[in-house]
Formats: sequence, structure tokens, C-alpha cells
Amino acid sequence: MVIKMLETGKVYLTQKQLADRYNVSVSTIKNWRDRGYLPYLQLPDSTRVLYPLDGILEAEHQFTTPAKEVKHKKESAERKRKKPVISATPKKEWRI
Repeated sequence: MVIKMLETGKVYLTQKQLADRYNVSVSTIKNWRDRGYLPYLQLPDSTRVLYPLDGILEAEHQFTTPAKEVKHKKESAERKRKKPVISATPKKEWRI
């Protein structure tokens, strides 16, 4: 059940709904809220905490890291190895 404020038209999620969305516990949502990762609404003298959906989507965008580019193994196999350089002059014998 999503809570929608009729006057403002904003959609809010409860802590449980947000925890289900991210597949984490409610206490994890509380920790993220305390650290400032999630915007929330809590009226004075109320224990109910609501999270605006547009703020949650913005936080998701902010904390989402782009995927790394994966290199295929074929590219590394196509590299040619250089032949070792063999000197034409014989090695010197060192005297100690």
C-alpha cells in the first residue's frame, strides 16, 4: 500500500515498504536514514516515518555506480608475444 498525499500529490513509502524494496531489514533503513542517505518526513510528536518516492528515486540515482566494462578473453588471446632478443655477441666471462 503506497501512501499518496491528496493535497500535494506526492507519493510516500513506509519503512517496511522501503525495506522490502531493497530486500534489507527495517533497522538498515533506519541506519541509512540516520546517516543522511535517505530523505524522510516525520511529523512532530509522531513515531511514523515516511519516505518520499521522488527523493528515494533521486537517492538511488545518486548512489548507483555504473557497471564496469568487461573485456573479452578473445582480445587478450589476439595479442602477439614478442620473441626474446638474443644477442649476437657472446657473453663475457667475468673474473672476480
